[in-house]
Formats: sequence, C-alpha cells, structure tokens
Amino acid sequence: MSFRLFLILGLALFSVSTTSIVVRHLVLVPAVVIAFWRMFTASVMLWSYSAVKPSGKLSPENRIPIILAGIFLGSHFATFFAAVRLTSIASATLLGCLAPLFTSVLEWLSGENLTEKVITGLSLSLFGTFILQLSPTSVEGASTGNLLAIASSFFMALTWFQAKKIRKNTNTVVYGRTLFFISSITIFLVVLFTKESIFGFDPESFFWFLFLGFVPSILGHNLLNYSIKYISATSVSSVVLGEPIIASILGYIVFGEKIPHSSWVGGPLILVGLYYLLNNKN
Repeated sequence: MSFRLFLILGLALFSVSTTSIVVRHLVLVPAVVIAFWRMFTASVMLWSYSAVKPSGKLSPENRIPIILAGIFLGSHFATFFAAVRLTSIASATLLGCLAPLFTSVLEWLSGENLTEKVITGLSLSLFGTFILQLSPTSVEGASTGNLLAIASSFFMALTWFQAKKIRKNTNTVVYGRTLFFISSITIFLVVLFTKESIFGFDPESFFWFLFLGFVPSILGHNLLNYSIKYISATSVSSVVLGEPIIASILGYIVFGEKIPHSSWVGGPLILVGLYYLLNNKN
C-alpha cells in the first residue's frame, strides 16, 4: 500500500469517526434533528454538484429499492444518534458497527450458505454484543442506548441489502443525492412525530450540521469509495472497523469520557468477529 493511499484511508477513517463527537457536542439539539440536517445538507451538496456537473439519472427499476434504502438509512441515523446520547461513545460506535453481522444473516435467510468463517464471525460478534449489553453500567439509559445502537446496525444492513441492487448500474453521485434526500424525508417524519422543531438552533449548530453533511457523509465515504479502485472492498470495509477506536479516543480527549470496562472485553470480540465476516466476502 502506498503512503498516499494510507493517508487517504486515514483521513476517511478520521472523517467518519467524528460523527458521534459532534452529536455529543450538540447537546441542546435533539438527536433526531441533527440526523435530519446531516442528511438534508449532504443531499443539497450533492444535488448542487449535479447541477454544475450532470451525473445522470436514476433508472426506473431502482426507484423502489432506493426508496427502501433511504427509509432504512434514515432509520439508521435516527437510532444511532439517539444511542450516542444515551450510552458511551465507545459502546455506541462498537454496536453501531454490527451491520456486517446482520447482512450475513439476511444473506443466509435469502438462501446463501454460511461458511465456517461466517459462523465464527457471527459467534464472536454476538458474544461481544451480549457482554456490552448485559454488563452493569453507571450510565443512566445505557442499556436503551445500546439497543438503539444495535437497531441502527440492523437498519444499515437493510440499507446495504438494497444498495447491492442499485449500485450495479448507478452513478455514485446519483445514488448518494437520492439516498440522502429520501433519508432526510424519513427523519423529518420522525421529527414531526416527536414534535421536535428543526429550527431554533444557534449559528454554531448550523455550522456543525454542514460539517456532518460534508466531512463524514461526503468526504469520508467518497474517499472510501475512491480507495476501492486500488485495494479490495473487503480491505476498505475492514478499515471502517477502526471507527470505534478513533471515536473512543476522541471522546476521551474532547469529553474526558472513559471507555467502559465491558468495551475492553466485548469490543475486541466484536471487531475480530466482524473482520471474519468481512473477509468472507473475498
């Protein structure tokens, strides 16, 4: 791996790892409102880019799948952002990375066979998850936060499951702008249901909304997509497993948040299990 590619992957990993830190920082803004603005600003940025540099259109056969993917992605961010507010950053990001586990289960349910490597990965990840969820904690609402983080992983797996059908013949910008827009509509409906206001925040909060829309959403994920040209998709997916580590370090530096004891035990089990699952995709 070249030094340039190493820097690109490092920047991508750092970019996606900033999400939970910003959500925790914007303590006066409801989590679901932050989720809405992240998706909406990212969508506006990509639609604006398309206006300057046309990127094509979505094919008719992909309309239903991308609507479903957008609903699932919106549900992912709504639950994950709520989880960050209720549990530790370490636990939220670890449990929020379980999408490969659920993807493997969905593939099995759709008729694919489970290899020994997949079974090993599933077992390790599930055991690590049980340790995180069942361990006693002094953080009020941590158990609920952990469950929301697990739910967010499930919704992300459903998003990926639909994305497999779409990405075969869809431009990255077309896919992203549509996906983020439908996701923002989904979260907006949640905002209406919870009777929160999407306005009324200070100018600093809006800056962080723009940050979330660009840095982790567009910059981070586009750099990861760029890297797939030079290394395997499995290797790129494995890089993302570093997010809980980077996010936990940032949480300690910015907020002085200590990593729960259960994360020291369950975390490595989850990450090793997910690594097994991802490497089975070779």
